[in-house]
Amino acid sequence: MDIFQIVAIGIVGGILAVMLKKENPTIAIMVTLAVAVLIFLLLMPPLAGLIGLIAQITGHLSSGQEYVLVVVQIIGIAYVAEFGSQICNDAGEGSIAAKIELAGKVLIMGVAAPIIISLVEQVVAIIPA
Repeated sequence: MDIFQIVAIGIVGGILAVMLKKENPTIAIMVTLAVAVLIFLLLMPPLAGLIGLIAQITGHLSSGQEYVLVVVQIIGIAYVAEFGSQICNDAGEGSIAAKIELAGKVLIMGVAAPIIISLVEQVVAIIPA
């Protein structure tokens, strides 16, 4: 699946949703959601390949493997939160979209906390007392 096919699916789905929005807004939202899920599913094989590549690179590292895992988790949280937020925005639910974005940011901070703590400890250890 290349980008041209994904863009074509998006354009056709978008046009269909716009046409249906006047007659039946509920169906238009469902079309938008279905297209978004279809595009997400089409991206799963390349995403799995990227995760495999990151795992392979991490296997060659002698140290810092836990940091790579945290970075991958952060990227995953960001993508999923953005995806959910955009779907809610498309459905006209900006308030829910904002809450999804906030949840993503909070979860990212939670996942990143051990790295931030480690970094602060290393900086404190370098600075003379």
